[in-house]
Amino acid sequence: MVFFSDAVIAIAVTLMAVEIGLPEIEDSGSAAELWHAVVHKFPMFTAYLAAFAFVAFYWRANHRFTTTLRGMSSRYIAFVMVYLGILALLPLPAGMLGHYWENPVAVVIFAVFAAAVSVWETVLFVVADRDALFIRPITAHYRRQAIVGSLTPLVGFLLSIPIAFVSTWAAIACWCVCAIVLGALVNRFLPAKAP
Repeated sequence: MVFFSDAVIAIAVTLMAVEIGLPEIEDSGSAAELWHAVVHKFPMFTAYLAAFAFVAFYWRANHRFTTTLRGMSSRYIAFVMVYLGILALLPLPAGMLGHYWENPVAVVIFAVFAAAVSVWETVLFVVADRDALFIRPITAHYRRQAIVGSLTPLVGFLLSIPIAFVSTWAAIACWCVCAIVLGALVNRFLPAKAP
């Protein structure tokens, strides 16, 4: 399951890179035209970097989480498949964000997608806990910290939705600021070690 998850994520990231596409120009010898076309692709590069950072964060969290499991139940695997199905759709909202980064709807669609991934990460934790899949039993304190920590990106993405209709850049900045600030607050006020 870990290898399959890695493969799905690698394919999604690759498709996001392909979505950027080559700059298109009419005069192949014109440096100015090529430079203008490359600059025109800047939003696509930015969307790719944002989506890549997002996927890298969740990939790392998923690997750390998986190392705490002694095995996987069929129910857990079914939930992982839904989680991977959502992640496999990543090129669509990332591409929309890159093409229409000034459009609040594109920012909102990416935020909703990212919020769904955060929710499913939390669902995976809860299913693993209920199916007693952890190598060692977890404490109530760790359970609370893990669930709150998993949901902190959700807060940032949901807060960014109304902000997107005022400023798309501010909404995107909200994702980063909330992730860092809320993550630091969770680690500060709910510190707990994984089993």
